[in-house]
Amino acid sequence: MHELKIVTFGHARVTLDGRDIVWHAASARELFFYLLSFPDGRSQHDVASALWPGEETETVASNNRFRVALHRVRAALGHLESVFKAYDRYQLSPEVLAASDVYAMQVAVQDAQSADTGLPTGTQVTRQALQQAVDLYGGEYLPDVRAEWASTAREEYKGSYVRATLELSMLHCEAAECNLAIRHLAQALRADPLIGENYHQDLMACLASVESKYAAVEHYRRFIKYLRSDLADTPMLETTALAERLKEDDFTCPHQIGTHAPCPRYLAQRAVGATLFDIELDGTEVHDALGRAQLGLGLADALQPAETLDEVAHLTLEALGATMQLESLFIFLVDEGVLRVSQVWGEIPPEFHPLLEFGSLPLDAVALCRQVVQTGEAQYAENIALLVAAGLDTQPTSAGAVPIVGQTGTLEAVLAVSRPPRVGAWTAHEQALLAQAARTLGFTLRKELLYLGVPNSAGKGSPAVTGP
Repeated sequence: MHELKIVTFGHARVTLDGRDIVWHAASARELFFYLLSFPDGRSQHDVASALWPGEETETVASNNRFRVALHRVRAALGHLESVFKAYDRYQLSPEVLAASDVYAMQVAVQDAQSADTGLPTGTQVTRQALQQAVDLYGGEYLPDVRAEWASTAREEYKGSYVRATLELSMLHCEAAECNLAIRHLAQALRADPLIGENYHQDLMACLASVESKYAAVEHYRRFIKYLRSDLADTPMLETTALAERLKEDDFTCPHQIGTHAPCPRYLAQRAVGATLFDIELDGTEVHDALGRAQLGLGLADALQPAETLDEVAHLTLEALGATMQLESLFIFLVDEGVLRVSQVWGEIPPEFHPLLEFGSLPLDAVALCRQVVQTGEAQYAENIALLVAAGLDTQPTSAGAVPIVGQTGTLEAVLAVSRPPRVGAWTAHEQALLAQAARTLGFTLRKELLYLGVPNSAGKGSPAVTGP
């Protein structure tokens, strides 16, 4: 079995069993690479029009030239069926196509597109396929062939490479693998500087975050030089403004490459209390931190349309309920040593029913909330008796209480949740999510909204609204 290898990216070379193929005529080499560029085949008229202009008409001389070139291609490849005719089109055999780097690149791109990213392994499959496609592209397609048909194919394959490189960069960015994200984004911009000025802005911001402002400004200078010399154009005002901010060390965390979402690396570092330029995490920690950050962003987005506290309570439980297996959610308003039941949502354990009847109770009656008010920190317990006074026959239920700080920086309310004990202890991941929920509530709601529908110290308002 002969081993055929076809290289088209960066340079053109065809070898059989490790030896360069001898074409014996330029027409045979041209015919081979032309058919390689059109895997679905081309007619004899198409071949003549593209390779030998002026010989489109099937004369004795043009027919002979085509037959001789075809014979030499088949002889060089070592098999008559290496080029076959079907429906008046001449095509390279599947075995010949499969021996080429351009075919392997197309297969890799298709594998990346068909990978099911909904599965745990889907993203990894996509990354591996995209990496393979990028690795196969060693430069321009058939760089020594200047014909129009080759230029068309060259642009098409370069476009596939740039798209694969950008997608790979964005996947690395999403996983907070910043160095790899920067490397692939820079590769895409070198191959096609005109894919979008927003990508140049992304690269500048990433370079400033990961390397230095000098690297970011250097890229900006190269970019404006390219615009002036090659296009007689100038950069967008946003790009120039970004460069000036970077020069002045006025650094704003970049967003995720290709999107308007916040930078995953920055979110992950904030979630674990690390500084922007000092992070030492293993893969598990980064994954957990990203998960917390993404859920926190989802919660913030979910709360944007909320106009009343009732809606806030419902949307918060909806956003976090399934993830944390919550049963109920309470918002207690803290008012001069008294806890007022503002909002309730979800399946309410029997131990909480007295709270709904009275509407308010002394702070000392709820140990967990009292600890939150006294310490300003979240409190968690494995028995609901610590959240509210209960009888001896109370079924154990896990409870948590988190402070809600208003715009003035004072503790305005307490977010309390419960869930079945079978779920287990509150993990650090879950505690961080609840803390994010409380922060979002504090930023989202104005102080007067917290007291909307609830009697305040002046006696104004109406009874608390409860969910189903």
